[in-house]
Amino acid sequence: MNFVDFVRGAGNILLIMAIAGAIAFVGDRVGHQVGRRRLTLFGIRPRYTSTIVAIATGMLIALVVTIGAILFSAEVKTAFFKLRSINEEIAQLQSQEQALERKVNSGRLVVPTGELMVPFGQVLYAKDSQERHEEAVHDYYLRAVDYINQNYPRLQLKPYVIPSDAMAKLRSFSNDEKMQALLSKGNVMIVAASDQNLYANDEVHFELGATQDEVKFGKGDPIAQLVIPGKSNASVTQAVSELEADVASAARQAHMPEYFLNVQPTQFEPELPKMQEMLAAPGQFIMTAYAAEDIYPHLGAIPIVIALAEVRPGQAK
Repeated sequence: MNFVDFVRGAGNILLIMAIAGAIAFVGDRVGHQVGRRRLTLFGIRPRYTSTIVAIATGMLIALVVTIGAILFSAEVKTAFFKLRSINEEIAQLQSQEQALERKVNSGRLVVPTGELMVPFGQVLYAKDSQERHEEAVHDYYLRAVDYINQNYPRLQLKPYVIPSDAMAKLRSFSNDEKMQALLSKGNVMIVAASDQNLYANDEVHFELGATQDEVKFGKGDPIAQLVIPGKSNASVTQAVSELEADVASAARQAHMPEYFLNVQPTQFEPELPKMQEMLAAPGQFIMTAYAAEDIYPHLGAIPIVIALAEVRPGQAK
């Protein structure tokens, strides 16, 4: 229990005590006045009449206060009329939490959150009409569902079931403000990615995501560099791995979708054995990764050319 909750609880207790005291005082005063005037109710003796009136007055005040609290406080209304259903919901959520904990601790993770679910995307062209965009999104969704249900049951996942409101959600996805803002700048690529961790025997879930399909690196642009001293027993293979990691980092900074950070060397200049020979000589060398072609998100990868060159005297490093 934190301090704020403690103060709130103590305040509620004091408020209830004050209300109870006020009710008792008013009831006592009313009963006292009835007794002084020796009023009777249904022929009952004045002494008992005053007691009955005092009790009834207190009950009436308590009822009025309670009704007022119910009308003006959602929390009080919930406490009176929905407490059982809330307790049942809490118990259900606790059961789900325990099941998730067991799944995380002992289950087999098949697909982590945010992973691409299908090996293809769909480009929405800015020049096309809104109707064409909706058709493209709908077609891609159905192709993604077909691919998922053909391949993921082999990984012990249950087939994806198209929800009843799927078409309405697809139209909303195609027409929302974020999508329109992206299309106003150029082409957009949509992909199907997992929206939660999927464990064995889970039903497949996924969501559509959108990203600007623009050139992230132009053909021949240097993406990353690595300075390597000669005669340092440096491994070319290890250097290439480090450079690929730097390329992925640069692509991430250029807002390349996370699931497309698949760096693919397509050419080495010179070939790897020759590079290893070069690094055995004295001097200093720069290994550079160049974009092998214009790199868009729709490529689904980052093709690069890796070149190794000696740093000449006076050359900027």
